[in-house]
Amino acid sequence: MERLRQFVQSHKAVAYGLVFGMVLFFNCCGFPIYNLNKEWPFSITAEYLCLDAGAAIFSGALLAAQLPQTRIRQMGLLSAAPVCGGLACRYLLEFGEVSNTYHFTLPNIALHLAAFTGICSLSWWYVAKQSRKSA
Repeated sequence: MERLRQFVQSHKAVAYGLVFGMVLFFNCCGFPIYNLNKEWPFSITAEYLCLDAGAAIFSGALLAAQLPQTRIRQMGLLSAAPVCGGLACRYLLEFGEVSNTYHFTLPNIALHLAAFTGICSLSWWYVAKQSRKSA
């Protein structure tokens, strides 16, 4: 564990790239958090909500490990950037498919952006607060 900590401290750019890349990946795969346009079965809806909420909590914890001294407003903007990047990657991944017409609507995008950014920022705030308290 100590070797891993030394590696992360000596290669900050790699660590930042991995953390923001993981947040981007979570958003590419997890969009939409809840589809407001198409009726899904309850099991699929519950699965998406649980997985996306867990991914947002995990992303907030990763960001708190990398950026513990950042302010909450800055963290909101920093977490919104890879969310938008993930949505762009998802759009390009499904470019030309019919699913883009009912997934990429303004209400779905706004809900996903607000929910993931909000949960991620709250998770960051809690983990950063706990790490400051224990230090």
